[in-house]
Amino acid sequence: MYNSEGLPIKLSEEVHCALSEKRQVVALESTVITHGLPKPLNWEVLARLQQVISEEDCTAATIIVHRGVAHIGIDDSLKEELQNTDIPFNKLSLRDLPLAFARKDSGGTTVSATMGLAHRAGIEVFATGGIGGVHRFWQDSWDVSMDLIALSRMPVIVVSAGCKAILDVEATLEMLESFGVPVVGWQTDTFPLFYTPESNYHISRCDDLDLLAQSWKAHKILRDNGSGMLVANPIPKEYGIHSSQIEPFINQAIAEAKHVGIKGKELTPFLLDLLAQITKGESVKANIALLEHNARLASVLAKAL
Repeated sequence: MYNSEGLPIKLSEEVHCALSEKRQVVALESTVITHGLPKPLNWEVLARLQQVISEEDCTAATIIVHRGVAHIGIDDSLKEELQNTDIPFNKLSLRDLPLAFARKDSGGTTVSATMGLAHRAGIEVFATGGIGGVHRFWQDSWDVSMDLIALSRMPVIVVSAGCKAILDVEATLEMLESFGVPVVGWQTDTFPLFYTPESNYHISRCDDLDLLAQSWKAHKILRDNGSGMLVANPIPKEYGIHSSQIEPFINQAIAEAKHVGIKGKELTPFLLDLLAQITKGESVKANIALLEHNARLASVLAKAL
């Protein structure tokens, strides 16, 4: 139950075998099932992401904390228990894990927590939807996601559709640059904006998996395994929502959050849920499409390492 460092980490049999046999494993976060999507869609989407990873001959390792234990991989018995439990799930960032372990809490892992636990398990590649970052109007709140801190400290490749569109994108990119985190656009010259495949923010482009893998290996040496890399993978254009369409909805959602006093770690789930209502489900469809797209790229990238 406890790993060599004394942490309550349990690998599923499938993940344990894959890592032991040096087969490629791709990490997935669990907030998509605990906070991101309603039942039963949440479990349906997770099953689809796991299938996409399996189709690429990799093993999916969904990471979740249940009753004070970090599970790396969800097997059938744990899935049944999670689906039938009435225990509330917290939203856990990296800083929340120690107390969650001590109190035997349960929770979905954010990007930062997933990165930290994936690294402890020996997993190098992680597929998510969009990272957290610097929130709009950060000058008033100093609301900056710990995802950026984790990227600056954890040697894990994060494949995402950029950062969440509700953020201050320019400030987020500036902070990643200050932290020395490489941001690489997969077959794109601009930073994707979650729902929108293109933007006015230019980033370094890469079209070759071998070159991307070589870049990662060089980065680990230069940084002494001290930070991650963000691979920005644009949402497929057929599912994208143009910024001119989504931006008014985002502003409406942010105004509503401010009006009702939602902030901190509850802000992002609130905004995404409100966006789903305002867009009549279109933002959810886009979210699912980009999750699958990122899971597939993360898998083929893992095999190239």
